[in-house]
Amino acid sequence: MTAASGPGLCPPLQDPADVDIRALARTRRLLVALDFDGVIAPLQDDPATSAPVPESAEAVEALAALPETAVGYISGRDVAALKELSRAPGPVLFVGSHGVEQDLSGGTEASADPADPYRYSAAPTPAERTLLDALDAEFERITAATPDTGHGELRVERKPLGRTFHTRGCSPERTEFFAAELRRFAEDNPELRSLDGHDMIEFGVRMHTKGDGLDLMIDHTGATAALYIGDDTTDEDAFAHLDARREGGYEGLSIRVGTADTCARARIASPEAVAALLTRLAAERSAALAGS
Repeated sequence: MTAASGPGLCPPLQDPADVDIRALARTRRLLVALDFDGVIAPLQDDPATSAPVPESAEAVEALAALPETAVGYISGRDVAALKELSRAPGPVLFVGSHGVEQDLSGGTEASADPADPYRYSAAPTPAERTLLDALDAEFERITAATPDTGHGELRVERKPLGRTFHTRGCSPERTEFFAAELRRFAEDNPELRSLDGHDMIEFGVRMHTKGDGLDLMIDHTGATAALYIGDDTTDEDAFAHLDARREGGYEGLSIRVGTADTCARARIASPEAVAALLTRLAAERSAALAGS
């Protein structure tokens, strides 16, 4: 049964049971690549409280345990936070900070030194450190100028090679003020990568995207087919990269969670729908492998 699609929604919303995953289940080597927030974990006002939908966590573990099946997270989160919050099993791969940070060891290498903030990426150059300092200074300036009217505070998430400014929970007038100030800063500093997402604006000192992260993960795993599920503007790069591979004959399926405009091939409604889809994929993949 197909879920209500809404007027003009393209692609239309689908029930997870209706999404065609046959090629993914039967491929020789599968990559399941996932955003975290808004996909595996419902969005939260406080990003530190994010947690996977239990059924999704179980499905991720089941998929990662299957032969010739790789599972990876591709997120704006830094890898250290992503590992902690996702509670993923050992074999899972990680690309964080929109492609800047990588841990593709799948738990097969010795743990990186937790005291090293750049254990998943190259350390910043002097020029990049200057940009990070400028981002911290801008946060202090905007915070000091917060309007008296409205409610909510601008929050900063400090990453090894960037900063994410969160406005979730702020009143409309404060959100508008914070967004305008941050976008002005982005225009004045084109050497910084800037990305708009759900109630946030992120700045990075390196020009990587989730599309770059997905390419890296596909090439690393040698996947003959890939699934990518995302829910945000920043995931559109990954959808586009997967589409480019499809034009060359590659088997790929991109899925957007929610009702925003997208170039993804399919659309489902919510993290709960993601859980149902991944549970179904794990079962069908297991059956296909058993029968091969």
